[in-house]
Amino acid sequence: MFWKRSATLQIGSRRYDMSNLYFEFDVPFKDSDTLGTASITVHNLADATRKEIVKGTPVILNAGYEGDIGVIFTGKVSRVVDEHSDTEWITKITGVEALEEWLSSEVNKTYAENSTSSAIINDLLTMFGLEVGTMELVEDKTYPRGRVCKGKVKDVLKEIITLDCKSRFLIRNGTVIISDPAAGQDMGYELSASTGLLRADTETSDTETTTNQTTQSKEEKTPTYTRRCLLNYHLNPADVITIKSQTLNGKYLLVAGSHKGKPDGDWVTEIEVKPA
Repeated sequence: MFWKRSATLQIGSRRYDMSNLYFEFDVPFKDSDTLGTASITVHNLADATRKEIVKGTPVILNAGYEGDIGVIFTGKVSRVVDEHSDTEWITKITGVEALEEWLSSEVNKTYAENSTSSAIINDLLTMFGLEVGTMELVEDKTYPRGRVCKGKVKDVLKEIITLDCKSRFLIRNGTVIISDPAAGQDMGYELSASTGLLRADTETSDTETTTNQTTQSKEEKTPTYTRRCLLNYHLNPADVITIKSQTLNGKYLLVAGSHKGKPDGDWVTEIEVKPA
């Protein structure tokens, strides 16, 4: 497949295309309640532009191929470093999803007797200020004596969603996903050699199998598998995809991965999956 690489980078009000500005990126993702991050390196920005990039500046990164690009990161600058190397300036940007909402939103509220988790979560999400993509609780707990919610909204949400409701709490490109942690969203996407799956060096023996390091007993540990494909913005944490290769065939849940790209180097999505 010889598709023409394409990417755009928006920093604040300025928008750049990879065809006229050299930048590279590494955007890891994981099926967890930790915030998504992005590492972006930009070459030779104008002096005035460099000075405009400060903590809290919005960042949107799109990548894919000519005629088909999509968002792989939406967030804000958490750190920026300018370095002078020979004849060029190199700007290294670290971005974090939902930075302000995660760090700043607080709540001090008492909910009435017999309030449900779903009602409280919906109210807290309104305070949180992020779009909700999926809201599917494994358990919807009722609090007979009501519930006091005090502290950072993100901490209260994590406690109710993950502990009380036994559910997944995930922020993906600025969208909240609440769902069953044992399941994923079947996007109907298939990875094979014809759709961009890259052959693993150890494909025949599959020695790249790793073990999920959790508090589960040895008997319950689920094996995971790592694979690489051409950069694919459609692939996200908690998605269920079909993989067809010499050693993997069937439905798999994406538990982690990263999107990596540069104009003259890697243009890949690395994924870690487990049987769905």
